[in-house]
Amino acid sequence: MKRKNLARRQARAGTGSKPIWFYLWRDKWLYLMLVPVIVYYIVFKYIPMYGLTIAFKDFNVFKGINGSEWVGLENFKKVFSTDLFWLSTRNTLVLNLATLLVNFPLTILVALMLNEIRSVAFKKVSQTLLYLPHFISWVVVAGIATNLFAQTDGSINNFITNLGFSPIPFLNNNGWWIFTYVVSNVWKEIGWGTIIYLAAIAGIDESLYEAAYIDGATKIQRILYVTLPMIKSVVIVMLILSISKMMSIGLDAPLLLGNTKVINVSEVISTYIYRLGIVKAEYSLSTVIGLFQSVINIIILFLADRFAKSIGEEGII
Repeated sequence: MKRKNLARRQARAGTGSKPIWFYLWRDKWLYLMLVPVIVYYIVFKYIPMYGLTIAFKDFNVFKGINGSEWVGLENFKKVFSTDLFWLSTRNTLVLNLATLLVNFPLTILVALMLNEIRSVAFKKVSQTLLYLPHFISWVVVAGIATNLFAQTDGSINNFITNLGFSPIPFLNNNGWWIFTYVVSNVWKEIGWGTIIYLAAIAGIDESLYEAAYIDGATKIQRILYVTLPMIKSVVIVMLILSISKMMSIGLDAPLLLGNTKVINVSEVISTYIYRLGIVKAEYSLSTVIGLFQSVINIIILFLADRFAKSIGEEGII
């Protein structure tokens, strides 16, 4: 009886009565639109994965991947026994964590502030000014940061010395360099990060705000008890995605802002890979570090997702 009812429901829905190729042909234009994306991922994401075998070989450029000698885990032992590797790993985690702790809550706060702007013209101008730094190259941003934070002739230190105080070594002291790095990253990316939150806020039912207003809720209370709870799932997903990139860091910012005086905090995994792979041509060792970085990121992603589900939130996996 249950099977008959299921068959009738499938027949009414138009499923289960025709072969799969019928639906593929019916929606062929939709599937055709997926072809460029699938080709991109196959060519640029999956095929290059074969290059990971370099991590297990004594890679020689002239012999190629297949002709290079297999050495097993010897490259891993070399990398993991290097102090500079663990230093760069620690610095990567510290810089990413510091940036996350500052940038993540500020991004939500800025999105809430932009949502409360009632003047359409002023809101568009504000959003444009906040988005603009995202499209500026890190070369330009590093130049701006150097002009602002330089100890001898930087604009900020000139202002500080004119007030009678000693200049601050923003780019020459470990602690101040981390501060400069975080500030530069927040300024560059905070506006871009608000896009998803603004989209989530725009999807909230206006009747919820109207009911809260009728009940006498202030603007702050409407934000706390309506806006934030309604975008909580989006916040959790964005937090998980941010945490999953704890071991990944861009090359541009640490390389351009760093110098020999602060190398103990500016040397990160990306700059270490750059020096090993590009400068010293140690392709096998740099591949080992890249593989290690990806594996740790995946583990962190699963742990963050598991934690979110354990506290009753929806994960992404």
